[in-house]
This record gives sequence, structure tokens and C-alpha cells, in this order.
Amino acid sequence: LEESSFATLFPKYREKYLRETWPAVTRALKEVGIACELNLVEGSMTVRTTIKTWDPFVVLKARDLIKLLSRSVPAPQALKIL
Repeated sequence: LEESSFATLFPKYREKYLRETWPAVTRALKEVGIACELNLVEGSMTVRTTIKTWDPFVVLKARDLIKLLSRSVPAPQALKIL
């Protein structure tokens, strides 16, 4: 089974906001079969495909989602990309 994953670094000042909105982001990504991880030590976000991923393009949308979140786009707006 192949697994695709993407990681993006985010600035320190985004940490508090991301920690608050991460449960909503996780819920939205889980619905489309994507696993996600927020690493506050490294300052990174990672998305990866799971066994439940059925749409091959959705991992690229998830990659774009974490890029938007790292660039100060509000989570409700960024989630529209999915």
C-alpha cells in the first residue's frame, strides 16, 4: 500500500490559533480519509493518506489546506478547499 504525505512549517505566532482550530481541521480531513498531525515542537503540520482514502486528488487538496493555514488564512475559509 502506497502512502502519500506532505508537511508544511508554520510560524510561531500561528501556533495558538492552530491549536484552537485543529480539532475542526482533523474532523474535516477524517471525513475524506486523510490523517493529519500538528507538531508544535517542530512547528509543522503533516497530512497523509490512509486506507480509507478513496479520492487520489484529496491529498493534494489537504496539502493546499495546510499551506493556507500556515499563511494566516482563517480555518473556516481554508476548509472550503476540500
